[in-house]
Amino acid sequence: MKCLIENQTCHFLPQRGVYWEEQKTLIIADVHLGKATTFRKAGILIPDGSMEADLRQLNLLIQNLQPDHCIVVGDLIHATSGLSEYVQNTFTDWLKMLPCDLHLVMGNHDKNLVKHLPKTWSFHIHANHFLMEPFYFCHIPCLQKPWFVWSGHLHPKIELKSRHDRLSLHCFQIFPKLGILPAFSEFVGGSFVKKDSDCNIFGIVDSSVIKL
Repeated sequence: MKCLIENQTCHFLPQRGVYWEEQKTLIIADVHLGKATTFRKAGILIPDGSMEADLRQLNLLIQNLQPDHCIVVGDLIHATSGLSEYVQNTFTDWLKMLPCDLHLVMGNHDKNLVKHLPKTWSFHIHANHFLMEPFYFCHIPCLQKPWFVWSGHLHPKIELKSRHDRLSLHCFQIFPKLGILPAFSEFVGGSFVKKDSDCNIFGIVDSSVIKL
């Protein structure tokens, strides 16, 4: 699904990201590396594989799109307890093969973890926001006129239902000056949102994105 936002070409991707064509930039949010490890350390039996699946998905996107930049709009990491040696080494190896610049705009989870990041993790870190005009990137949704803001944090989903069926979809929320991305990781919850006159909803259905 392709849309013009601030006269820029933005592709809404079924892999839960946005590709900004003019700047060859992939935009994602809420990866939550190590979340499964955090749960297991808390005694909750969560199977392995969610982080690896997310990184494979991201690899495929980068291989297909060949962006110059990848911007993570907050919550790359889930918690300190999730930074196991395996998580650290896996992401270190992934970064070594990354063919583009990686920018992290710190989210509420990341801000408590910066001092714990492995020295082998080399990427650009932005404490509160990152400006690449006409877009302003920050984790928690807000308005920063005159720019259009890309954010995450809320993990938006929408519920479609009829008398007999009910379907829950990841979605993009697009307001006049604000876009809220779905969580990139499949292993997170979500906040159900509703369409209104000020907000367009783009739902992810299998391998497509549709305007609802």
